Amino acid sequence: MGIIEKPKKELTPFQTVALKWMSFAFDLVVIILALITMAYVAYMLYDLATMMFHGFDVEEALHEFLLVIILLELFELLSLYIKEHHVSMRRVAELGVVALVRKLVITADYSTMGWETLTSMAVLIFVLGWIYIQERRRISEEEKFMVEHGMGR
Repeated sequence: MGIIEKPKKELTPFQTVALKWMSFAFDLVVIILALITMAYVAYMLYDLATMMFHGFDVEEALHEFLLVIILLELFELLSLYIKEHHVSMRRVAELGVVALVRKLVITADYSTMGWETLTSMAVLIFVLGWIYIQERRRISEEEKFMVEHGMGR
């Protein structure tokens, strides 16, 4: 026995027009967010360049550099959404891992932490890496299956 599908309800002309306008408004907001993100990346790169000439603090430079990487990943997510109206969970996981590592590595004060906290942070980073690798493997297996069965992507 298969699953019984409900017949899809037809949209009224008003609903169709409203959905088109809402989709347009959402795309416009995403484009504006992408532009703001790139403007902030340009500002951060300028700030990094001036920092190199006026007293270089390695920790602050690393903090800003990782923030630039996170913002570029966010820009890529926004761009992919505009192109495909879909975002891969793998990319969202990548962004989350980079943001978490930045938070843990840069902003933590290790001199006041006990070995339990440091060990739990190491385990957390390891687990996130393992989840990321499993997700990559799953996607690779899906792509291999699609190629073997002649399905285009």
